[in-house]
Amino acid sequence: MASDITIPGQRTPALYYAATEQPDGTTTITRIDRQPVDDPRERALCRALLLHALAELDRAERPHP
Repeated sequence: MASDITIPGQRTPALYYAATEQPDGTTTITRIDRQPVDDPRERALCRALLLHALAELDRAERPHP
């Protein structure tokens, strides 16, 4: 599970994608604002997560009735 991953502090904001955990227990971290994810399945998951995050941002910015 990716909850135990520590990413060093950055001077600027960054976007990271933690790939699906491998059978050996490792997880690949990719800074997606600088390099795309290679695996087609991981690219699809990454894209879906980004679209979901953008929808959440849009919903949070709408005025509440």
